[in-house]
Amino acid sequence: MADSENATGAQDPGAELDSHSPDDREFSFGATLDWRRLDQIQALGTRQSAVNKPTTVLRQGQIAASFYILVDGWGLRYRQLGDGRRQILSFLLPGDPVTLSALSPRRLAHSVQLLPDCVVSEFDADAVAEKLHGSEYLQACVNASYEHELAMADELLTNLGRRSAKERIAHLMLEFDSRLKLRGADHNRDISMPLRQRHLADALGLTTIHVNRTLRILRNENLIDMRGGILRILERDRLIALAKFDAAYLSAGTANGIDAGEH
Repeated sequence: MADSENATGAQDPGAELDSHSPDDREFSFGATLDWRRLDQIQALGTRQSAVNKPTTVLRQGQIAASFYILVDGWGLRYRQLGDGRRQILSFLLPGDPVTLSALSPRRLAHSVQLLPDCVVSEFDADAVAEKLHGSEYLQACVNASYEHELAMADELLTNLGRRSAKERIAHLMLEFDSRLKLRGADHNRDISMPLRQRHLADALGLTTIHVNRTLRILRNENLIDMRGGILRILERDRLIALAKFDAAYLSAGTANGIDAGEH
């Protein structure tokens, strides 16, 4: 793992998965695209690590030797310009593959950073790629995840091009809420979120000053409250109306029928 001084080996790989039931249709891989549920991949795991500070595990321009699945915590995929400016492409939540392009022999077009208090499973990229080539079911899982990522990228482009600052932030908060619920998280109104205002700025094409001002407006309007690492959605229906949020794009790639394939 890159920057390995920031991570420690977890004592019981897979222990965090004990609460998941792979036979539960509601939370099957096909319904959630949760890579922690792919037993064929989990069996290849080399190690599981806990991350206690921001850690870059894959770097733009390198050829990945490892493939990661986020078991717990948050991460982000980003592109960095030569002058240091950064565009966050997507946020990673528990169950996400850290980047599917790590399975390609080509150089990575983006970097991946894990945020504090993450647990990540690390796999040999060649072993995972070989396993995928021998399984039509796993290939279908990869294709489903790519379809999902593309739909989310389209929505981000719409955010950046057409939504106001208030709408962008409201939409992203609702997306976090919906994605976590899709994976079975029971957080009621409160979401533990290690993001800082600079992360939102880098994801939404705003300055940190603009993000700070907009968050204050949303709080004063009793829509959301984001303080102390906790996001609280206060008025969900009003927030949905403001963002014109339609969660249908998050269902891209999900299909219960995918679980009918070879296991």
